[in-house]
Amino acid sequence: MFDFGPQFHVDVNKSKTAPSHVFMGRKYRISILSDVLIRFEYSDTGSFNDYPTFFASNRSFSTPKITFKEDDNVLIISTQYFQVQYMKDKPFIGSKFAPDQYLKVAMTGTDKVWYINHPEVRNLKGTFYSLDNVKGEADLDKGLFSLDGFVSFDDSRTPVIDENGNIVAPNYKNIDTYLFIYNKDFGTALRDYFKLTGLPPLIPRYALGVWWNKNEAYNISEIESIVNNFKRSEIPFSVMLLGEYERTRNKYSNLSYSLNKVGIPSTENLSKILKKDHIYLGCNIKTDGILSNEEENFGEFSKLYGNNQSLPINVYDSKLVDSFLKAIINPFLNKGIDFLFIDDSNKKNYLRDYIMNYYLYNNMTANKLKRNLLVSRNFGYVGHKFGILYSGKLHVSWKTLRSLPFYNANSSNIGISWWTHDIGGFEGGTEDGELYMRWVQLGVYSPILRLSSTFGKYYKREPWKWDAETFKVVHDYLRLRHRLIPYLYSEAYKYSTYGATLIQPLYYKYPETYDEKSYRNEYYFGTELFVSPIVELKDSVMNRVVHQVFLPNGIWYDFKTGKKFPGGRRYVTFYKDEDYPVYAKTGAIIPMAILDNENLNDTSNPTKLEIQIFPGRSNTYKLYEDDGVTSMYKEGFGFTTEINYYYKENDFSVSIEPMDGGNVSVVPEKRSYRIRFRNTKYTNGVQVFADEINVPFESYVDDTDFVVDFKDVKTTSKIYVHCKGSNIEIDAVRVINEDLQGIISDLKIPTSLKEEIDKTLFSDLPINKKRIAIRRLSRKGLDSIFIKMFLKLLEYIAEL
Repeated sequence: MFDFGPQFHVDVNKSKTAPSHVFMGRKYRISILSDVLIRFEYSDTGSFNDYPTFFASNRSFSTPKITFKEDDNVLIISTQYFQVQYMKDKPFIGSKFAPDQYLKVAMTGTDKVWYINHPEVRNLKGTFYSLDNVKGEADLDKGLFSLDGFVSFDDSRTPVIDENGNIVAPNYKNIDTYLFIYNKDFGTALRDYFKLTGLPPLIPRYALGVWWNKNEAYNISEIESIVNNFKRSEIPFSVMLLGEYERTRNKYSNLSYSLNKVGIPSTENLSKILKKDHIYLGCNIKTDGILSNEEENFGEFSKLYGNNQSLPINVYDSKLVDSFLKAIINPFLNKGIDFLFIDDSNKKNYLRDYIMNYYLYNNMTANKLKRNLLVSRNFGYVGHKFGILYSGKLHVSWKTLRSLPFYNANSSNIGISWWTHDIGGFEGGTEDGELYMRWVQLGVYSPILRLSSTFGKYYKREPWKWDAETFKVVHDYLRLRHRLIPYLYSEAYKYSTYGATLIQPLYYKYPETYDEKSYRNEYYFGTELFVSPIVELKDSVMNRVVHQVFLPNGIWYDFKTGKKFPGGRRYVTFYKDEDYPVYAKTGAIIPMAILDNENLNDTSNPTKLEIQIFPGRSNTYKLYEDDGVTSMYKEGFGFTTEINYYYKENDFSVSIEPMDGGNVSVVPEKRSYRIRFRNTKYTNGVQVFADEINVPFESYVDDTDFVVDFKDVKTTSKIYVHCKGSNIEIDAVRVINEDLQGIISDLKIPTSLKEEIDKTLFSDLPINKKRIAIRRLSRKGLDSIFIKMFLKLLEYIAEL
């Protein structure tokens, strides 16, 4: 078979299961991979596959605890989660003449039984190919999370991979099915799913910043203008993604593998210009074919492949693919392109496009000095394996925005975190400032934030093209996104190391919320934050969005205001344009960059770090850092700092300690710190030590936060900050009266009427009498639109 090089080589020993946990007969093989994972194979010829597939790359698990008994006819295998019963060498699937199920798996402690072709109707689904032209909810594919506690995956039609990385057609006549049977232990199932399929890659650090991706035929001067506009607006910008209109054309894919020389004569020069401002360069390509008279390197390709004619790319032709990678793709990447955005939207042949992704991604792993990143559509096979998924060309509308939070969260059911959406919408619809703001705010609390649209001067993804109020809100949130990169990258590391998805839906802990549209969009954003997205228009009279929130058990704090919310209950909240419902858990520790406008776009490990800490309980957070752009982290070039918060009321401390075994070369030699204690008053009782030596510091109050600043401390130092005082914690419980008073204050009505409304709303009168009193204010000139608004507010109050 063809040898693509060591980056494609596969250790086939990992794809074999230990013989002690394999039960095999003339036509069947049952492999117990773990306590919750079983592989069922049936072959009329008795031939079985031990090579990896696109789905199953590792079948060598640690030894599960099993018991079994068998005779000539029956095999029974048991673990703490299940019991397999099988009539040996009988077909796994009954026929109309023999309808009995000869293979059954019972879930321990329940009356649930699984069998081949079980309908699995309680599966909560996973994700989808893309959202192009999807109106309403997409018809999602199967996920791992099921209310039944089991799910199966058919691997019988998935391509097989040989030792050298070649694609081999499977035996389509065989049954090859994996069953996860975990009852309520979804965490164990997800862990074993990643062990079977492979963990997600760690994406480059710059990918967590702000992307620009407008599908215009830019020249270098226009790109420089965009960079300068971001700079003048003091908005960070880390990725320039070139669209299809920067490419020259060919008859197979409409895109060649070189940039349009008229607009961008030199990719290398463009890359150098962008790198001066810490901006990385991606490029959109399609991989349908190669045109002989338009490819710069077609001559080299022709020498390698032995062909001098234009041709489509057949992914099953190993020599053709290898020649394409070596002669076309690698030179293109070596000219300053940091990553590829593949838009092979071939809906009729997902498998072909997935195979191309497989080749492109593994090809890039050969260069350890450039961390490989691939952005592509979701082709239905283990979508977490190759980087970031693209959700398609989204329609500009509130309806589209409403679909995204659930889509992101539900993707966790199949282990996917990294989705990139067209923030603002790609095409169609009506440009609207409120919609744009809410889309950007969701983007800040999404995996990837990519400002994107089709070509056209009236698609306004540029923040500076909007009115002053819209610009201010978008400006502040895009800066916030950049500040959150230390937190996001640490969460990305957990995802790539342990399979802990960045976004997890509320219904994991509260299944009843799955069918409640007011709450099904809510999700955990990493370990410390919880988001309840705004996807509805505001009430034009009160100038706020009326928003319903369900908060999980515990104490939560509004991430922006610090207001305290006891959890385990529902709230009606009112949000202005500049506000967004994001909550930090009690004791939350959130590391954030302090922006420097001189190096605004820099996504590398910050020299100035702010650590926000919320009161209420002790906690530990591990800040992970590496160089962010190479693959050297796989060889130990990473650095973890443990941040510990020791909480006692009016007496708390923070330790910042480098963990043993880290590589200090990847972080700044010295770092300045800002410890922001949320909801805390000023105290003189502060001490700061680094390696047990006193450190000069500045302390002050910023709104409702107590801040301790100290500078230029070695990152290898063990830092200790102790705060002690009397009655210094602010118990800022959120009170709805404050929300209502804010609404009244902002209304353009006579002040005397505001006073009367206040007396009525906050009186001890029953609700029905308050309604009467509000209606009577029409006699004093209160317009009917305000009367209707206050009657609606009374309904909300009655619900609390």
